[in-house]
Amino acid sequence: MTEANELERFEDLIIRLEEIVRQLEGGNLSLKDSLAIFKEARQLSEKANTLLNQAEDMLNAETEA
Repeated sequence: MTEANELERFEDLIIRLEEIVRQLEGGNLSLKDSLAIFKEARQLSEKANTLLNQAEDMLNAETEA
């Protein structure tokens, strides 16, 4: 995957996380639905964190080179 694709993927993850936050803050979801999208948010957050860690590793490798 290219860096541009990774950036777009990261941005898509953040957009979806923001949507989830708005839904949860809206208070109109059932407990079951809230738990389901919270679970989705945790998974998206882990993916975003992985992408950030990969980017940090690339920067560190470039700095050391």
